[in-house]
Parts: sequence; C-alpha cells; structure tokens
Amino acid sequence: MNPNQKQKENTTSKSLKTSGSSDEIHSHKFQTNRNYFTISIYALAVIAIGTIIISLIVNFSYTVSAVKQIINVLTPFIVAFFIAYILNPIVIAIDNRLLLKTLKIKHNTVRKILSIVLSYLIVIGIIAISLIYIIPELLITLSELSGTITSISETAIYYFQNLEEIFPYVDFTVIENKINEAIPELISYGTNLLSDVFPTLINISVSIVRLIINLVLSIVISCYMLSDKNTLKKNAKRIIYCFVSEPKANAIFTNAKECNSIFNRFIVGKTIDSLIIGVICYVLMNLLHLNYAILLSVIVGITNMIPYFGPFIGAVPGVLLFLATDPIKAVVFAFMILVLQQFDGLYLGPKILGESTGLRPLWVIFGITVGGACMGVIGMFLGVPITAVIAYLLNKAITHRLDDKNITIEELDRD
Repeated sequence: MNPNQKQKENTTSKSLKTSGSSDEIHSHKFQTNRNYFTISIYALAVIAIGTIIISLIVNFSYTVSAVKQIINVLTPFIVAFFIAYILNPIVIAIDNRLLLKTLKIKHNTVRKILSIVLSYLIVIGIIAISLIYIIPELLITLSELSGTITSISETAIYYFQNLEEIFPYVDFTVIENKINEAIPELISYGTNLLSDVFPTLINISVSIVRLIINLVLSIVISCYMLSDKNTLKKNAKRIIYCFVSEPKANAIFTNAKECNSIFNRFIVGKTIDSLIIGVICYVLMNLLHLNYAILLSVIVGITNMIPYFGPFIGAVPGVLLFLATDPIKAVVFAFMILVLQQFDGLYLGPKILGESTGLRPLWVIFGITVGGACMGVIGMFLGVPITAVIAYLLNKAITHRLDDKNITIEELDRD
C-alpha cells in the first residue's frame, strides 16, 4: 500500500473518532423539555398554595380579623352591588316599556339617566310613604305600651310592698337579706355604667356617622354600577375569554345566566308574595278589630320574605304586644297568622313562585338554617337562592360526568 494512502486512512479514522466523541459529548449536554418545565411550575404553585393555606390555618385568628377588615372596607361596594342588583329589573322595565315604547325616547344616554333616576324615586317614594303611615302607628303603640308598662309596674310595686300581708305564712327575711347584700353590687354596677356612658355615646355617634357615609357611598356606587353595567359585563367577558377556552367560557356564561335567573325569580316572586301577604294581613286585622294593623302588617310582610318560618317570626312581636294589652287578641292574632301562613304555603306561594328555585322542602329548610346560622336574618333569606344555585351547579356537573361515562339514571334504578 502506498504510504500516502496509509496516511489518508489514518487521518480519516482519527477524524471519525473525533466526530464520534464530539457527538457523544453533545448528546450528554442538558436539553430543555417543555413538559418538565410545566410540571415544575405546577409543583411550585401547589407548594406555594399549600404553604399559604397552612399559614392561614395556623394563624386563624389573624386570618379572621383580616377578612373582617377587608369586608368592612368593601362594605359600600357590597351594599351597592345588592342595591344595583335589586333595582336593575326596575331600571330595565322603565327603560324598555316607559321610555322607549311609550315615550319613544331614542337617545340611549338620556334613557339610561332617566330610568336610573325614576327607579330610585319610586323606591324612595315607597319607603317614604310607608314610613309616613308606620311612624305615627309606632308612636301610638309606644305610648300605649308605656301606659301598660306603668300600670304593670305599679301593680308589681303594690304586691311587693304588701308581700307580708298577701303571703303571711312566708318568711321574707331571707329575701330581704339577699336584696340588702345585692344593693352595693347594684350601686357599683350603676356607677361603672355611668362612667362608660360617655365613651359609649361617642362610639354610637361614630357608628351612626359611618353608617350614613357608607349608605351614601353605596347609593352613589350603585348608580355608577347601573350606568356602567354593560361595560362591566363586557370587561368580565374579555377577562374570562382571555384566560379560559371558548367552550368553557360559553359554559361559564350560560351557568351564570341561569344562576342570575334563579336569584331574580326568587327575589321578585317573594317580594310580590310578601306584599300580598302584608295587604291581606292588614285587611284581616281591620276586620277582626285588632290594633296596630299597619305596624304588624309591615312586620309580617317583611318577615314573610323568609320561606316557611317568616310568618311565624313576624307573629312573635304581635303576640307579645297583644299579651301585654289583651291576651284574647293575642290568641286571635296567632290563629290568623297560622291561617295566613297555610294560605301562603299551600296556594299563594306556589302560584307566584312556582318552581323558581327547584328545591325540595328539605333543602329549603337546610338553606334557611345554614344561612341563618352564618348571616342571621339576611342569611335566612339569601340561604334559599344560594342553596338553589349550588344545587343547580352540582346537578350540571354530575350530569356532565354521568354523560361522559354513558350512565343514565334509568340504568341505576334498574340495578
């Protein structure tokens, strides 16, 4: 073999070895993997969220105080949202039926302003008229109650002063000693109470001023919410469509629309139902010659917003009021409320509300109980539509999962 050929072969073999070693080196280099990167991000997010949850649970008292502080700051916006939500159907009705169809006003901005102003005037007018009739009745009731309390206190004082004559066989020395021992404690308690009166009055004054400011802010913010509702809806859609796929976003808006319909049907229907019950209560009380008709009818109408238990809650003040003046009227009033509740539960309520919530009575009572335990009277009212919304969403999710598994309820019933 020619020496030049041997040299070429050696050079070729060296170059092949060099290239093979370089390929091995490149194959051992770190290469980025998009899947691993995504998994790492998810893992870090889970760790961060878990850490936050654990810290919130460990420092539960601070968490509760922080949540309360946030709620206090956002109270005007929360109240404004509820005001705007309640007034929105009135605004829409005035805009479409009165201003557009009847008065033929074509300018959108003018219709928007007029509809908002008229809706507020209607609601404020209803409240003002109610107060005009309720406040005099309330003053009469308080004057009659003060007279009744005075007579009861005079009778109690008379019996207390003549206990030994009325009950001659009872030894009252023990009672007198206990009263004498309790007098210094009562004086000390009264002194401390008087010393705390001034700070209490200041706190009450600050709370009243804050309440007025929050109410004014809520009304102003609710006006802006009603005015900019289309813009707010548009921005909400933009945000959801930005972060969620189109089919999921469409499902979110469909569910939100149905949940809003459940709330609207319940609130509007229950308001009409309670208004009718209040009017019937007023008529029946006048026919039965019962006193305090306006005051008690308003109380019964307002508390009737709470399903099932509302009329009985509204009956308690009336029964106590009549017990202090005329026990027979208390019995008559209680029987009237019982009949009224049966009429509302069996006939009027189903006619007006229908299947507005789609809940069975068991779940209605559950919503009232849990809502009342969490938020008091307001929770008892809102607990029913909130439970209906949760039941609707759960039903949709369960139905979707069963459809994916090709399982029907008929098959489960046969099994």
